[in-house]
Amino acid sequence: MSFAFLRLKKAIPVPVKSFLKSLGFGRVLPLLKDKYYEELEFQIDWAEEFVDNVPQVLAYWRQYRYLDEISKICKFNDHTKVLDVGCGISTVLHFVPGERHGIDPLAERYKKVYRYPEGIKVQEGFGENIPFEDDYFDVIFCSNAIDHMTDPIHSIEEIRRVLAPGGKFVFTVEVFSHKVERNLAHPHTLVKEDVYKLLEGRF
Repeated sequence: MSFAFLRLKKAIPVPVKSFLKSLGFGRVLPLLKDKYYEELEFQIDWAEEFVDNVPQVLAYWRQYRYLDEISKICKFNDHTKVLDVGCGISTVLHFVPGERHGIDPLAERYKKVYRYPEGIKVQEGFGENIPFEDDYFDVIFCSNAIDHMTDPIHSIEEIRRVLAPGGKFVFTVEVFSHKVERNLAHPHTLVKEDVYKLLEGRF
């Protein structure tokens, strides 16, 4: 999906969008986009916001994602090998030291709208097929990304494969009380039992 198309879509006034939807455009649009469209659209908007609000994002990670506690447990240093699976733009890799890698299906598109700091290596990749050797990483993050993936179970197995013995897996996911229909970017709804099944016997 081109950036030009996304910008054109944003430029369409709401009344016009409603009119197009009444004509059946809403049924046609899914044929023109894949499940990554909505995420890409969000990240294009977010890139500019993130650049202007990095300290606030760090404060969020510390207050709501327990980054200080995670850092104590993981004992990050300049040699720690860290992976963020489904990293997006505002990856936690901005806020930890080490050999830092991120993978995301949209990585190459993100690089067109955002320049990652030196030392953060981001490449195109999928949770279902992580492009690293077995037992490579000391710490792996997966932050609100597993429910975006086509096959969460296989993605978790891949994360386990590339996590070194004794390594730490930092997992965040939105947990629902019951199954709901979401959107193309979030094909899965996870309840508590689903999360237990994903992690049980693997970590």
